[in-house]
Amino acid sequence: MMPYAFAKDLGEAETRYEGAPSGIDPSLTEDMIDSEGPPMTVDEFKAAKQVYFERCAGCHGVLRKGATGKPLTTDITRARGSVYLKTFITFGSPAGMPNWGSSGEMTEAEVDLMARYLQHEPPQPPEWGMEEMRGSWQLVVAPEDRPSKKMNAYDVDNIFSVTLRDAGQVALIDGDSKEIINIVDTGYAV
Repeated sequence: MMPYAFAKDLGEAETRYEGAPSGIDPSLTEDMIDSEGPPMTVDEFKAAKQVYFERCAGCHGVLRKGATGKPLTTDITRARGSVYLKTFITFGSPAGMPNWGSSGEMTEAEVDLMARYLQHEPPQPPEWGMEEMRGSWQLVVAPEDRPSKKMNAYDVDNIFSVTLRDAGQVALIDGDSKEIINIVDTGYAV
């Protein structure tokens, strides 16, 4: 696999700017190298897939249908073409897309690799059905040990949550005081 300068642990500010990695293990996805995108070897596709999951999926979504970032589906990326994609990846945008190339985070070859990768269908994540969910479930507090009455003074109808996506957390906020009640570690979910 190609070494990437940005495949490193990021500080809080860098993570906020560059985004968080996907919670899905890229090796478990089904690769979709097809003849309609620019030529890529299997090794190039795997390297680009890893980069996408680490640096792009947090904003553009695992299936590239968009989230905080715009969609990168093949009907869009193929119509725009490699030159457009390379320019956008290199210089970013005022709307929040990082300037991966001009910042030195990616080389010209890596920018080219990602532009070609985006013109192929996205890898399909593995199914995660009820059987897998039940198999991963862990009992934390037994039913008989759970509180039988309200244990706080919060108005439970006026609590809201904010997803701290890049930190892998959810903040629970009291709607009356606007104070943070708790921050729950959730892991990454894209």
